[in-house]
Amino acid sequence: MNQNSSTASPSPRAAEHGIAVELDGRVIGDLRAVVGDAWSQVGMEHLAKNTEAVLGWVFDPEAAGRGYATESVGALITACFAHLGVRRVSGSCFAANEPSARLMKRLGMRLEEHSRKTALHRSGQWMDTMMFGVLADDWPER
Repeated sequence: MNQNSSTASPSPRAAEHGIAVELDGRVIGDLRAVVGDAWSQVGMEHLAKNTEAVLGWVFDPEAAGRGYATESVGALITACFAHLGVRRVSGSCFAANEPSARLMKRLGMRLEEHSRKTALHRSGQWMDTMMFGVLADDWPER
């Protein structure tokens, strides 16, 4: 393997951070940030450690349209940059999941990838996915 093109393996010690969103005593949302290593060339792994976070979330559809997801995901992104020290945050969704795609765009995340039929849905169908990302340098103070 050529040393100039090899990648650092994902961190087996990736740290997961979670938030539950409650409203009137019931959980309406569950968010996760998994912090891990960025891709790097051999010899640079130490600088890539714990520099990226991948987000995921689910919200009760009955709570939709009230800004809870926007506020919560925005706060999680802020925490990733301000408290976890990552340099990049990403999130992905099925391309057909318009609410999640709109949420990421609304928060200032950029569409970085649209992949065709890369994720298997519980319906048994392979679906397109979209990946969004934002850098700490581009994240406004909130």
